[in-house]
Amino acid sequence: MKNGVRPSHIQGGNAPVRVGAKGGKAPSKSKSSKPAGRSASSKPTKRRRKAPVGTKLLVFLLVLAILGGAGYFMYMQGFFDPKYEITLSDGTTDKVSAKKLREMLDNDTFLSGIIINGVDVSGMTRDQALTTLRPNQPAEPTLDISLDLDGVVYPLDLSPLPLTSTLDSVVDNAYNYLRLTGNEDDQGLVDLYNQRMALMNNPVEFNSAYTLSTESVGQIVTATLSDSTSVAQDAVITGFDPEACVFQYTNSSRGYEINLDEAVTDVTSLLESGVYTGVVPVVAQVTEPSLTTEMIQNEFGLIASSTSTTTSNASRNHNISITCQKINGLVLQPGESFSFNDFVGPRNESTGYEVAGVIENGQSAQAYGGGICQVSSMIYQSVIKSDLEVIERHPHMWPSSYATVGTDAAVDWGNQDFSFRNSSEYPIALTAYWDPDTSKITVCIYGHQLPDGQYILFEGETVSTNPAGVQYIANASLPVGETNSIRGAHDGVTAASYQIWYDSDGNEINRVELPTSYYSTISAQIEVGTLNPDGTQATLDPATGALTGVVEGPAETETNPNPDQPVDPGAEPQPGENPDGEAQELPPEEVPAA
Repeated sequence: MKNGVRPSHIQGGNAPVRVGAKGGKAPSKSKSSKPAGRSASSKPTKRRRKAPVGTKLLVFLLVLAILGGAGYFMYMQGFFDPKYEITLSDGTTDKVSAKKLREMLDNDTFLSGIIINGVDVSGMTRDQALTTLRPNQPAEPTLDISLDLDGVVYPLDLSPLPLTSTLDSVVDNAYNYLRLTGNEDDQGLVDLYNQRMALMNNPVEFNSAYTLSTESVGQIVTATLSDSTSVAQDAVITGFDPEACVFQYTNSSRGYEINLDEAVTDVTSLLESGVYTGVVPVVAQVTEPSLTTEMIQNEFGLIASSTSTTTSNASRNHNISITCQKINGLVLQPGESFSFNDFVGPRNESTGYEVAGVIENGQSAQAYGGGICQVSSMIYQSVIKSDLEVIERHPHMWPSSYATVGTDAAVDWGNQDFSFRNSSEYPIALTAYWDPDTSKITVCIYGHQLPDGQYILFEGETVSTNPAGVQYIANASLPVGETNSIRGAHDGVTAASYQIWYDSDGNEINRVELPTSYYSTISAQIEVGTLNPDGTQATLDPATGALTGVVEGPAETETNPNPDQPVDPGAEPQPGENPDGEAQELPPEEVPAA
């Protein structure tokens, strides 16, 4: 700087600039030339200064910054985001960006329209909802699960199982219902918003329950059914009530092989599904008993009965009555045999029997127990009509009045017996009763009845007869010409008998011929006196009864004017005669129904 002048350089030249005393620039003087044609009054034009380049750049950057900031602000505010039309809760519509929609959907309370256990928790926080719901949650359920094994119910004791409420988890599920996950796209946000709007008018209800720990279910089920696995048990007939005519028995039971694993699974599934009451069927392989309680109740009853009329002889009826009392109510198991002589025992005074007419050695006699053959004959008839196996049976010496020919059964202690076997698959019972009012004896057999209403009748018929003759016997001490009847005559009889099967409608379906019965031909025996008056003996022709060498003397009177029908005081009652040999009126023969 020289003489107070600061050199300066300006664009476009190096001319010095004059500076005033005060440091200002001195006005410069310059000549001007008037352009041609310009009036003298025109002022010269001022020269415009150009802004520095740096200034312009600064202004540009400033504007750019302002515009960028505004754009960024607008971007951050979603000014450039696409808008979506939504329907607000008041029914009006609006257009909002996805960002704004996300802000609207992001909250920390239950949505409107959420109901838990009947309580509207809309707008509550999770803690507020739990505080409201805990005092009013459902009571603990009653555990009442039973097992049904073929109709028998076994209650389960489930008290050891821990019981837990699901309230907390239900509240969590309800809180998260239609809540943002953070993975929604724009359309997903719109859909979520619309679903929330619909929820306001269509509430969703959540309900808590209780869950059990089923870890110990297997032990409980196994302990409950441990005694149920068994083999089948038949009903056992222990006796018979002859008054009510019903069997006495123990109940049957089925056999079970239980599928324990399946039972445990079924109970566990029921509990885990939230069901705490009910009956669970137990799967088992069932074995049926051969004789059930129901069979005894429904299929057992009267199989057959046989009835006949006794005489008026008191001793004979007494013997029949006490024999019936011994037999009444007798039960025979399958395969068991009955022997009349073994069961009834000896017939004598010590056993309570009285003297009555019997058959001994082909002729009538008096002995203890007379008349009990009528009991054995009624048993025989009922045995045939029950289709049981006869072991031993004998016909009488001659046909009896109380039984159709071929259907009687004679017994004689130590000689002849009647026996049979229970050849059915089930127990049977016998009843026997003599009615003093009607003089009727009835023997019944009870057991498993014949199938389909079938029944059996027992019939007999005479096949042939052999007329009996007369045998004359000389009696040297009896006066000549006198006679005495020793034994009556009985024609020999051959009889057939049949077991005849009928269906429930009375149609014959089968006829079984039984062993033939043979009744002995018994000739009458008549004593004829051969003592002549002079002490000599006449000669008797045993075939004709004629006498030769008779010495005449005073006439003698016959003791029996009709030798063809001798008196037989001790014989079993025959048609038209009683045990005392007196003629009597017999009631019609009764043929028992099946």
